[in-house]
Amino acid sequence: DPSMPLDPDEWLRRLRTLPLMDQPGERWRYDLAFSVLGVVIARAAGMPLAAVLQDRVLGPLGMVDTGFTVPAADLHRLPPAYTADGQLFDGSPDSRWARPPSFPDAAGGLVSTVDDMLRFARMLMADGDPVLSGQSVAAMTTDTLTPELRAASDAAPIFLGDSGWGLGVGVEPNRYGWGGGLGTLWFTYPADDLVAVLMTQWMPPPADIFEQFLTAVESRRG
Repeated sequence: DPSMPLDPDEWLRRLRTLPLMDQPGERWRYDLAFSVLGVVIARAAGMPLAAVLQDRVLGPLGMVDTGFTVPAADLHRLPPAYTADGQLFDGSPDSRWARPPSFPDAAGGLVSTVDDMLRFARMLMADGDPVLSGQSVAAMTTDTLTPELRAASDAAPIFLGDSGWGLGVGVEPNRYGWGGGLGTLWFTYPADDLVAVLMTQWMPPPADIFEQFLTAVESRRG
């Protein structure tokens, strides 16, 4: 949530006071590790996370409409988001993304467009060129969950269903990608040179809309 008031140092300080819920490697949990990773990246690079992403990912890929903030001149392009019962969750000009966040969250704080998502997906299909190595893409898109980890995780059935989990993406035999709670879904089918992107305005989206979309995509492959 971009409106969260803590800066990275204070957020991490508070997180550090909490006991571990599990020992590392005992259970799969969703999301939080990437929030921590964003702070680590910024500290290691000696610059804000937004600057690191712009320098090393967004700039080289030409992702001109992706960031933690939507510029004022572009707010008219940001559609409103509604909750499942029709209540306004976010909308310009008072959008959560209308101003820089106190905590740039690497777990899901970016706002983007279909065109930029396509640029990112094409990079992965090109073995990471020009921002990643082929080995990195292979690691990202390889299932890391053992049967034991899946069995121990209450979150795995809810978030993953029958999918596996790589480094930040859901992994299935013929595709990889992920869906977001605000209604965005992206999957890449490497063997078909195919990228499928769905964006809705519901939060969360109806339970079956992602599955209907992917079923339609699967029926047209090849």
